[in-house]
Amino acid sequence: MISRTNVRRGIAMGIAMGIAMGTARGNDRRPPISACRALVVPYWLEIGLTAIGLLAMGAFWQPMDLPQPIFAATESGTGTSDLQPTGAGMLEILAGGDLRGEIKPCGCSPEGQIGGLPRRLTFLAQAFAAERDGPRPILLDTGNNFPEPSDQGRLKIDLIQTLLNRDRPEAILPGPNELAMGTALLDPGLPYMVSNDAMGKAFAPFLTVERAGLRIGLFGYISPEVVYQMFSQQYRLESISPAWLERVAARIASEGHDRTILLFRGNDLELETLAASGLFDRIIVGNPLDDELNQVTTRRVAAGVFPQVPTKGQGLYRIPLAGGPPVSPGVGTVVWLTDEFADHPAALAAFEEYDGRVKGLFFARLETLERQNSASPYAGAATCAACHPKANDVWSSSRHAHALPSLEAVGKQFDPECVACHVVGMERGGFLSQDLTPQLAGVQCENCHGPAKAHATQPMAVKPDRIQRGAATAGTAVAVCRDCHVGSHSPVFAFGTYWEKIAH
Repeated sequence: MISRTNVRRGIAMGIAMGIAMGTARGNDRRPPISACRALVVPYWLEIGLTAIGLLAMGAFWQPMDLPQPIFAATESGTGTSDLQPTGAGMLEILAGGDLRGEIKPCGCSPEGQIGGLPRRLTFLAQAFAAERDGPRPILLDTGNNFPEPSDQGRLKIDLIQTLLNRDRPEAILPGPNELAMGTALLDPGLPYMVSNDAMGKAFAPFLTVERAGLRIGLFGYISPEVVYQMFSQQYRLESISPAWLERVAARIASEGHDRTILLFRGNDLELETLAASGLFDRIIVGNPLDDELNQVTTRRVAAGVFPQVPTKGQGLYRIPLAGGPPVSPGVGTVVWLTDEFADHPAALAAFEEYDGRVKGLFFARLETLERQNSASPYAGAATCAACHPKANDVWSSSRHAHALPSLEAVGKQFDPECVACHVVGMERGGFLSQDLTPQLAGVQCENCHGPAKAHATQPMAVKPDRIQRGAATAGTAVAVCRDCHVGSHSPVFAFGTYWEKIAH
């Protein structure tokens, strides 16, 4: 039976799949393939033909009886706290995430003291209490809660996951900060979920919750663009494609979901494609921005405006989800975690334990630094610069000076085999970590000239033990460079060309 619903569904799926096909071909950098190879089909025509074909399919497609999208929104995103019940039959989503390790306001100044896990617990307790006579709100998390990797960051991860277990979220989409560390640190008791993981080992592909007599499907998409995927890891993120959209649609139909919610982290084209598919009643976007002083809490694409959770965990979204027929769409309201919300008592014990472990780490690092400073033969480029300012100017503007950040860009900053050629003296009394020995990060003077602490102390009596001014041969210099510029790591290395870039 032809219906307006199925025609709209066919159009939406056609447009979404057309965009996905065009995106995939653009990523492959291949021209469209047609039956007549002399004919090159324009992208706009390919998308249009796909939409028309799938419109017909949608007109007669009955098994996938999906609800109509109700996800459009306004573009304010700067609402105020309102903990009144949402009303009988009305479901509500509470959405947070993007802590980025900001576990609690630091208290350095009276301004800007917003957010924190203890206040989040208080808000959630009040929100759940306000709905005591109605359906419990659906608590969702867009992830990216872990801090940047460090020794203290590891302690924060334990604290964050302890308090997330207290929150009892229905689903968490792991973000780039979580996936950068692999899957070993993820608490298996928390509902981490990724719907576009092709391996299907580490995460649930979807989750289902029941509220007010409805089966609500929870899905998560994280773009392969935002995560560096190493082959040894337990997941493989796939891009949006027609086949993937069809699998999601089949899953929704087979599970009998009455409503669907997508947690999303990716680019605008991916968001547009997923919105146009018509598969999801609500799409909640993870925040790609790091500036908590200029919060952006909505994401606009052609299909509408979508709620984007505040960065640094400074607030949570309250988003309506109809318990009966679809209601007027709206982005929801941001509740900012100001001092209106006191720290929850349940968080105190967890923070006391964390503070104690941080104190222990502080003194352990002092001991490590003391041993390092007394035993290390390396001085660092800053020491060399005092007597060799011109050479330092050449070095500081070279790629050598920024060698370690180049590893961070591809997620290899913790791989010892890689790091050794991007820092000074690793495993030879030199670089330990970016936290402990930042003065030895990058390829510096001592990578080529040898350890120089003794030379810096007695410059006339002690000379560097490798390349010395006026005493090195071309062969000696090439051999030093070849310690790292070798094989596939530096396939076009030529000493004469490369030396010109750092000549001093």
